[in-house]
Amino acid sequence: MRHPCCVASVPKNRKPGVGLPRRWGAVSLEFALVFPVYIITVISVFTLGIRIYQTQRYAAMAKFLARKAIVHGSAAEKLGPWGPTTLTGSFGDGSVVGDLMASKYNAGHPMSIYYRLTWPDGGNSGISGNRVEVTISSSSLPDGTLSASTGGTSLTTNISSTVTMAIAH
Repeated sequence: MRHPCCVASVPKNRKPGVGLPRRWGAVSLEFALVFPVYIITVISVFTLGIRIYQTQRYAAMAKFLARKAIVHGSAAEKLGPWGPTTLTGSFGDGSVVGDLMASKYNAGHPMSIYYRLTWPDGGNSGISGNRVEVTISSSSLPDGTLSASTGGTSLTTNISSTVTMAIAH
């Protein structure tokens, strides 16, 4: 015989299984309310993580190109000077800068990532304290947005990073 505290209080005239469907309905309702929230949270965490990773990669690309640009000032005899005119293009576009970035980040293959090098002080002399500004962007449009039409809705996404450094020589 079982101990009285372990025996559920079930009326003697109740049939087995009666009352069970009501609890299953409650569990189904709780699942239907909680599961979509859980899925949306998980998808949001992954999406945010990917976006943060992409932003970090663009910042690393901008820093790399800025470090290359600061040693290409007017006094760079062996490397040759870059600027002070604005340099723009995409990775792997056939230019010196484009090929440098494509070889560093995509095994030499072209990419739809764009760069812009500007000299905000109007010169590229390290002695004068001139600076170079590097922008890496996923969009080549002037307003900085990349628009894609998907079934009547418009997605606007742009990842961009800008770095400014003083020219070394």
